[in-house]
Amino acid sequence: MLGGLVAVAFLPLLVMWVVIADVGTFAYFLGFAGYFLVAHVVLPGWVYIDATGRGSDSATAWTGACFLVPFVGFVVYYFVGQPDAAYEVDPSARAP
Repeated sequence: MLGGLVAVAFLPLLVMWVVIADVGTFAYFLGFAGYFLVAHVVLPGWVYIDATGRGSDSATAWTGACFLVPFVGFVVYYFVGQPDAAYEVDPSARAP
């Protein structure tokens, strides 16, 4: 669902740049879109999933830090904030 919302947000910009601008601007747009998806969707998503799977009480705070300061927040979480508990998967969430 989040991917669809991001696509809807970027679609008008994509159409505008393709119609008005040249290929260099389109490449810039694709680079920015890639950065945005990795830095503000994938990294915070991984931090939240990892922190909740390890039973962290501050999963939302680490996710927020990783979203606001993307790569620095991820590195700080990885070295400082990652709980020592092993990652546990909910048995009811497994595929049959």
